[in-house]
Amino acid sequence: MARPPLVLGTWGRITRAERDGAWVAYARFRDYDGVTRQVERGGKTGAAAERALLAALRDRARLPSEDLTPETRLTRVLDDWVAALEKRDVADGTKTLYKRQVAHIRRGIGALQLREVTVPAVDRFLEAIAVSSGPETARLCRVVLMGVCAIAVRKGAMGANPVRDAVSIERKKPVIETLDVAAVGIVRSQLRTYDAGRDKRNRPRVTDLADPVDMIIGSGIRTGEVFALRWDYDLDLDADVPRAFITGTVVHKPDVGTRRQDHPKTDESYRSVALPPFVVQMLHARKRTSEYVFPSTAGSLRSPNNFRTQWRAFREAHRYEDWVVPYTFRKAVATLVAAEAGVEVAAGQLGHSDGGKTARRHYVKALNVGPDVREIIEQFAQHLPSGNEMEPAETVVITGKVLGEESQVMGKNRHTR
Repeated sequence: MARPPLVLGTWGRITRAERDGAWVAYARFRDYDGVTRQVERGGKTGAAAERALLAALRDRARLPSEDLTPETRLTRVLDDWVAALEKRDVADGTKTLYKRQVAHIRRGIGALQLREVTVPAVDRFLEAIAVSSGPETARLCRVVLMGVCAIAVRKGAMGANPVRDAVSIERKKPVIETLDVAAVGIVRSQLRTYDAGRDKRNRPRVTDLADPVDMIIGSGIRTGEVFALRWDYDLDLDADVPRAFITGTVVHKPDVGTRRQDHPKTDESYRSVALPPFVVQMLHARKRTSEYVFPSTAGSLRSPNNFRTQWRAFREAHRYEDWVVPYTFRKAVATLVAAEAGVEVAAGQLGHSDGGKTARRHYVKALNVGPDVREIIEQFAQHLPSGNEMEPAETVVITGKVLGEESQVMGKNRHTR
């Protein structure tokens, strides 16, 4: 009966022999092409020759493309995963978000060897991150770690992905907090008064908060998309239906700085939106000092981060709660339009859609034309308060998902004091 062949990547019995005053160790090794070959190494002694042979056999046992072993540190695989992330066709903001999680993983368990990255080790890390940085950060770390370990599995350094059996981080159903029409009117008036006022040093403010917020309220677009708008390319104010064309967004990359990304956050976000009269009037009244509609004070591309810093100063001055942010106005638009015209229309206004995603990504570069909901959004301009109503705005807490079936248009009133 024929002797069964060696398993691929393994060797047989090691033999030592002395030849012409030197020692040689040799063994039969079955290569990955299925052919069994004799491998030998020499040394001053039999033990030295065998050690040299074992090192050669272990190296030969690795696949030609394999550069990871169970002894490789996790931080090395993290570097490979980040390099692959840079080549992926995802938004810069998404890349930055994932890299933040890589930093958490590197600090927490990056020094572990791959054989030490077990289910209990992953559990301990995720539970610690959930306590120190919150469950959402822990959930994102789990997503990244799943991909990192998948690389090690594919290269034979791990037998299975330990993250699959590790603790899962549940996402709690969010409580959506937003503003109703009357509250939005109060905030708009306060913003114009604030922009026209003076700072702590009694100098005229140059914040320019009111107009960008009006743009968000009048269109439902994101803050980065607002600051990416250009006079010559992204606005058509003289058409029968005035429109803004969402063709990019402003992003910040640590190694590059603030720049205009020539595509918005998602494929569905590449669209046009009809502008209500109060937004058209605001845009006609603005002075054109830059190629950008809402530039920085220096006339350059405006940073959303700087805008949010100025917003926080306004919010603190008027004693609003922390959840009142520029993004809140986007939710206010979604809530109002969903109540008046339905969830699907609201999703179209915000650029949320699954239909035709593959065709747009791979074959067709076209704008998604947003619905004409100008009359609905114009309600925000019809509720400006009188002088005795200029108190911090009442807010409406909306439970459930803004665009989900369980959305509630009316909620419990809460004062922001």
